[in-house]
Amino acid sequence: MILFTHHHYFFWPPWPAWITTVENNIVVGLIGVVTGLGMIYWAISSKKSISLNRKLISTASAYFTLLAVTELLHGFFAPLRTPHMYTSGLSELIMILITLYMAKTSPTCQDG
Repeated sequence: MILFTHHHYFFWPPWPAWITTVENNIVVGLIGVVTGLGMIYWAISSKKSISLNRKLISTASAYFTLLAVTELLHGFFAPLRTPHMYTSGLSELIMILITLYMAKTSPTCQDG
């Protein structure tokens, strides 16, 4: 939700301005929110779509990887040494491991 509401979250490394504009765009936060809501829907749904599951896990893994790399770059290279970025980057790495575990244990083929 922070990415959805805070439009100056990413500020370092000093990419070209268009890259930080894309990273801070509302669409980045919206992708995270929609993916999260989709995963909740899939978990409580009585009819589990394997195709939707694959798309959600792939999107979540890519999303968390992008966030982890960007936040860890902030933590290591930002001049103010932003400690909350270390914590966020570590959290994102843990979420990557969780989504990869979900990918491993999720059903991969349709029954009947």
